[in-house]
Amino acid sequence: MLRALWNLTRGQRRSLSAALLLALVAAAVGVAQPLAAKQVVDALTTHRPLLMPAAGLVLLLLAQALIGAVASYLLERAGERFVLGMRTRLFSHLLRVQMPAFDRLRVGDLMARASTDVAVLRDALTHVSVQIVTNLCVALGSVAAMFVLDPVLLLFILGVLLVGTVLINRLSVRIGHASMRLQSAVGAISAGLERALAALRTVRANRAEQREANHLTALAHRAYDAALRSARLTATAAPVAQMTMNAAFVLVLVVGAVRVDQGALSLGALVAVLLYATHLAGPITELMAGIAAVNSAKGATDRIQAVYELPTEDSATATVNRTTPRRKPPRHTPATASLEIRDLRFGYSPGAPVLQGLSLTVPHRALVALVGPSGSGKSTTFALINRFYEPWSGSIRINGQPATDLTLEDWRAHIGWVEQDCPILHGTVRDNLRYAAPDTSEDELWRVLGLVNLAERVRRLPEGLDTEVGERGAFLSSGERQRIAIARAVLARPRLLLMDEPTAHLDPANEAALTATMHDLREECALLVIAHRMSTVAAADAVVMLADGAAHATGSYAELLHTDAGFQRLVNHHANGSGESGALPSR
Repeated sequence: MLRALWNLTRGQRRSLSAALLLALVAAAVGVAQPLAAKQVVDALTTHRPLLMPAAGLVLLLLAQALIGAVASYLLERAGERFVLGMRTRLFSHLLRVQMPAFDRLRVGDLMARASTDVAVLRDALTHVSVQIVTNLCVALGSVAAMFVLDPVLLLFILGVLLVGTVLINRLSVRIGHASMRLQSAVGAISAGLERALAALRTVRANRAEQREANHLTALAHRAYDAALRSARLTATAAPVAQMTMNAAFVLVLVVGAVRVDQGALSLGALVAVLLYATHLAGPITELMAGIAAVNSAKGATDRIQAVYELPTEDSATATVNRTTPRRKPPRHTPATASLEIRDLRFGYSPGAPVLQGLSLTVPHRALVALVGPSGSGKSTTFALINRFYEPWSGSIRINGQPATDLTLEDWRAHIGWVEQDCPILHGTVRDNLRYAAPDTSEDELWRVLGLVNLAERVRRLPEGLDTEVGERGAFLSSGERQRIAIARAVLARPRLLLMDEPTAHLDPANEAALTATMHDLREECALLVIAHRMSTVAAADAVVMLADGAAHATGSYAELLHTDAGFQRLVNHHANGSGESGALPSR
């Protein structure tokens, strides 16, 4: 547990060490105070000069206060830097987690780990860890001083402390288990709330508000029960420590009075031992509470460590990047296809292949439509082209260069992707358009908006390009979100543009305009389009018909319509069930 906490302090160890050093100095000054008080008492009882002992005691008190204040500030600063560094590393790691690992996680729970769990660790790693070290040093120093003053009294005190330590240790283990359950319960609440709010319109349309509220309430009660159990155990630790110190103090009074009466101990030494016993009470109590708090942070530590153990895309391509020179595809390579896929095999789980020997080609300046029934592998093909997953076997090339010869960043720089659900980020229209190309000029923004038939609509917005689009583009229509997503992809100037049913949310006029736009875009890049609408399929230079994870047939719309029975069935289904402007069956 302590080793894991120490590993998380990378980057803040110097600041923590400085704070710890000053805290130890302040503690050492505090340990010296009872000895200075003994000198004052001895001076009074023996009628010696009092000025120097009293002045020394005052200086020690002032020094402890000043050094303690500086140490506290350094500790607070180190704590805030730790939170900043920890969250920055978590954000960077989470954004690079490999998709197969990310698919198994819940977004809300990950958000809780980056917020709530980090705050718990901050207290454990800064205040608590420093308090444990300093209080341990204070306790050891006080014990050493009491041994010098009177070993007999010290034995009585240590006997009581041993009993208290055993009790606290047992409580600490149980606190650690309770904390893990509590942090997991809090993560479940965040995940459940994120799930409901992300689909709020769906929740309301299905009249599921009360069901979701009941589900979240059940999760809240589970967290409440876990928190109460943790609180009961934590609340028990401090009183046990305090009871131990009170018992030790009473023993010092009783046994010390007897020894003074017998002449085995001076009054000044008894005062010093009493002060040390009193001085020891705080550090011992805080030490025991600190140990309990560190154990309570075990859950947060394990959850954050689990995030760092998730494989990232950087680590997955490290071998390729070390052994292969970083080369970019040539800008113009007419002799090769923009995209070439050969014998691609892949599945999301072993023994369940989705793609079974897929091969297809997208020529330069061509529009290729990808069609097929549900489950044929269209979306999986796009995911592999984007290298969200690595294929089991086969190859993918852009302009004749294999994917393994390029880093992920270089590879994706040549690919644009328009998703079917068109995610729009919170911010302005300008922010979304420039997301992949931050340095795009104003003129280029308006040119591309014109290409997607959205320029006039944006000009009519209250703030034009600087109009807020709302959470997930809530202030835009579905068609406007789709066109902004297309414009965003085009502005990055990709060599291959992947479009997942780009006309799905457009009316007939805008659908026709976008179909014309796709023809114009071929002058800049090749296009591979998952198509359900017949207008898109008929406008393509070539159509690839997928079935059972492979390219069942390839040709023009007219060729496949006359030669391929599977394609004919899709077209007939469209004509009979959807009408002229309808759609093919979804994936």
